[in-house]
Amino acid sequence: MESSIPQTVSDKAYESILSAIAQGILPKGEFLSQRDLASLAGTSVVSVREALKKLESEGLIEAVPRWGVRIPIETRESLAERYRVREALEVMAAYLLSQKFDAEAAERLRGMAKACDKIQEKDSEHVEEFYERHHQLHLAIAESTGIGLLKRELERMHLRCLLFHSAQETWTRRLEEEGERWHADLIEAILSGDPGTAQEAMHKHVQFGLKHDLEIFDENEG
Repeated sequence: MESSIPQTVSDKAYESILSAIAQGILPKGEFLSQRDLASLAGTSVVSVREALKKLESEGLIEAVPRWGVRIPIETRESLAERYRVREALEVMAAYLLSQKFDAEAAERLRGMAKACDKIQEKDSEHVEEFYERHHQLHLAIAESTGIGLLKRELERMHLRCLLFHSAQETWTRRLEEEGERWHADLIEAILSGDPGTAQEAMHKHVQFGLKHDLEIFDENEG
């Protein structure tokens, strides 16, 4: 996605490693060589280290003292647990936002939802764009409540990581099933002014994601 902020060398390393994770180039559970990552990104080891710090804060990699860094292996239980925490936070955000929002915030969310729904391609070229738009939309919903702690808690429970791995295999499948207004309809339910409608819409949205992610997990384990 375009940005007005100049890209640093560590940003380049971050995006290269992120893309490699998304495409399944880097193995899960195995310790990664910083020199190999620097070669992959075309940057220095110092820049890679900065990128790894950011990836670790987002839950996309984990650092093990005296061993190094690796892409963590998700378990069925940890996946379901994180979805439960996500649902608790996002249903509350939907409830709060349904009762109080301004026109500017409403139009911003509608625009973000529409942009998210426009991505219907199923090739890997668009997976990262979809995941980034999806992640930003859900953070914006929490942020628009005016309660900063909600957004910070979503970030702390690694929402970015959860949506990132979900996008790689499951969101392209969901797009076919959900139709063209999946996120637009969610936002309209939240902006309806009816807290019950807003909560139910967010509940179904998160549960739909959990169902698909668990199905993919079980397929991969089988």
